[in-house]
Amino acid sequence: MTRILCPSEMTNIDDVDWDDTRCANCGCDLPEEEPDDPAAGDLWDAGFCSEPCRKCQMNRNGLVLWEGPSAINGDPIVVVAQGITRKSKNDKIGERTIQVWYLPRDVAPYVAVKTGADEAVCGDCIHRPSKGDTCYVVTYQAARAVWQAYQDGSYPRWDGSTLPFADRVVRFGAWGDPASVPEGTLAAIRDVARRHLGYTHQWKHERFSHLRSWCMASVDSMPEYLRARSAGWRPFRVREEGEELHEHERMCPAADESPVSDAMDCGKCGGCDGLARGAKRPSYAIVVHGRSASRFNAHQQETA
Repeated sequence: MTRILCPSEMTNIDDVDWDDTRCANCGCDLPEEEPDDPAAGDLWDAGFCSEPCRKCQMNRNGLVLWEGPSAINGDPIVVVAQGITRKSKNDKIGERTIQVWYLPRDVAPYVAVKTGADEAVCGDCIHRPSKGDTCYVVTYQAARAVWQAYQDGSYPRWDGSTLPFADRVVRFGAWGDPASVPEGTLAAIRDVARRHLGYTHQWKHERFSHLRSWCMASVDSMPEYLRARSAGWRPFRVREEGEELHEHERMCPAADESPVSDAMDCGKCGGCDGLARGAKRPSYAIVVHGRSASRFNAHQQETA
């Protein structure tokens, strides 16, 4: 059997043995007889689907990690990892960082933020449009694209293999909160990752205290910072421009205001991993940024 590459984006199979009755790429059953079409026959003879099937054409840059009821309110959600095969265009997180999205399963993100369905993945975060409307994520852009790819069936389901995540940096929360999935759901990924990043606005709720071991407490004021520290969390604080750092805080190295921002990104730093490497390390703070910075500053002044 001649070995050639499948015309769609597939893995290298040069050193892999396969069952002659199945597609060497996707595992689908091959026809018992060679197709009449010459081109299809060549693919069949090489051990591939004669007409690349849905599995052959899937988007290998993403994986559906989990589907089920939100641990926050029970609504159906889906968790997708993106950045498996392609580099990120976000130079702040690092080009080889894998991002995890927590999405309402049946409602597009840009619709969910208008109807309140984003509660399933965002909980009581003050940055939700129904609250402060200060979230920096533009949900009709990347979040919408990831959700639509899931709806179209473009992403394969995760089979539990940790190989795609081994020695990679994984950011748990491109949009949405890690609290939305049951405890331990993605632990195997964290175990093999070189570094991981995680943030939760649900730190005030005791039922999500298990996140303390690997997530930062997302806080939005100094009183919240002090409360989170007293509860045993390492906080990550959003602060106003000109606001001083606490003695136990450090400037986020990848933030625009950092003097080393040009040479630093989240993947290189890896400091936002909760208590994973001890509780005595400093916390981080970042000056509010993004399209909603002015609304955040106004909100802070109103609640001061």
